[in-house]
Amino acid sequence: MDAAIRATPRLSVQAAAAATAPVVAPVILCELDFATGAFRVWSGLGTLNWAGRSFEGIGDIGAMGEVEETVELRAVRLTLALSPVPQEVIDIALSERSYRLRPARLWLALLDEDGAFVADPFPLWAGIMDTMEVVDGAEPRVTLACESRLVDLERAEVRRYTDADQQAEFPGDRFFEFVPALQDAEIRLPAR
Repeated sequence: MDAAIRATPRLSVQAAAAATAPVVAPVILCELDFATGAFRVWSGLGTLNWAGRSFEGIGDIGAMGEVEETVELRAVRLTLALSPVPQEVIDIALSERSYRLRPARLWLALLDEDGAFVADPFPLWAGIMDTMEVVDGAEPRVTLACESRLVDLERAEVRRYTDADQQAEFPGDRFFEFVPALQDAEIRLPAR
């Protein structure tokens, strides 16, 4: 992973100082890692370049749900939306099939009055894409629900003590090969 996008626990000294400057613009950068290629946008207009990546401005057609912070160890959900969107974006969203469980990342950045980064953007939220709703009509919209990686803790572990399950996980391991024969086996212990 690039050093520029490695997670940092708090604001850098430059970002903290810039946050109190008379002119500073906070912006959100978003990267969605679709199988067909990364989709990168930011909350302003025009193209913004950072860490060798180009982010296209979406202005006020983009919306983001509340970024929830919790003290408990639990999954949080985040909703991203574009509305109204051009037909070509609707077509792309409808053709995208393998997006579930792929990375979604957001950064918060501060820009000076010239539109330059005051400091490197810092991680705001990271998780995985879950479900996408596409509405094609009078006011077309695309809504993407994302989950934090902690959602894996809430999923049930579906494992069986069978040879087929063991072979899927560890090919060639014969540990459970005779389990079916043991189910109906009558085992007699010697008398004393």
